Amino acid sequence: MTREHHHRDLQAASLIAAAAPAASEQLLNPSDTSTDRPTVVTLCGSTRFWRELAEANFRETAAGRAVLAPGCDMKKAHPLWAEPAAAEELKLALDALHRWKIRACDEVLVVNTGGYIGDSTRAEIAYAHQLGRPVRYTDPVGHAVILHRPGLDPVRIGPYEHESRAEEIAAGLRRQLHSTAHVEGTDIATGDFRPDLDHLDPRVPTDPYALAEAMDHDPGGDGTGRNFPDLYARLCAQEPAEYASDLWGRACSAYDYLHADHADE
Repeated sequence: MTREHHHRDLQAASLIAAAAPAASEQLLNPSDTSTDRPTVVTLCGSTRFWRELAEANFRETAAGRAVLAPGCDMKKAHPLWAEPAAAEELKLALDALHRWKIRACDEVLVVNTGGYIGDSTRAEIAYAHQLGRPVRYTDPVGHAVILHRPGLDPVRIGPYEHESRAEEIAAGLRRQLHSTAHVEGTDIATGDFRPDLDHLDPRVPTDPYALAEAMDHDPGGDGTGRNFPDLYARLCAQEPAEYASDLWGRACSAYDYLHADHADE
């Protein structure tokens, strides 16, 4: 690389780093209300899917949408980020610039090839939801069962691959409302799985000793102990009631055994 090219690259990196934080405080085309303005879409996703990001860019552009996308793949060597200090500074600048792109767009498209969503992308999804931007995904993200509890944060269980399975679990949990302690006014519905939010694992173990171990980590919900939705309620929703009841009895016996004092044995 010639001295001239190296100097030009350093200038480019400096301009990006200087401009991105300032640009992050502004919004794109706030006064453009023309009816023929295209929908602006921001692409989010790991740069490990660089080809998939390019394909999504192509498809969205061909569909008549204006695309804002990641412009640097820092996983590949380049003089702009060859030095660790410069790489760290540029990464912070690019993160700020991409958040500006999320604020500037009408909607977000997440490239989640194979269902993969990394921590950075997860944070960007949360930011988009915080701003009220609709979020789409290139790959299915699944479905969730959502328990809305008055005065408390919702409880989300998922993901379920098929909506019909989420509906079955929701129906089973509604039946358990009649026999399990729960917050008055709890409503159970289904919805999209949100990768940026915490979810309870839908797969309740069916081995008695595994269930006994899980009892120690079962969330207390509103602080009243083993309230709804607890492991037993989820187990009943997952398995036939008779089978779940038998499993739970054996799990409780295993739990008592695991916590008993066996010093005399």
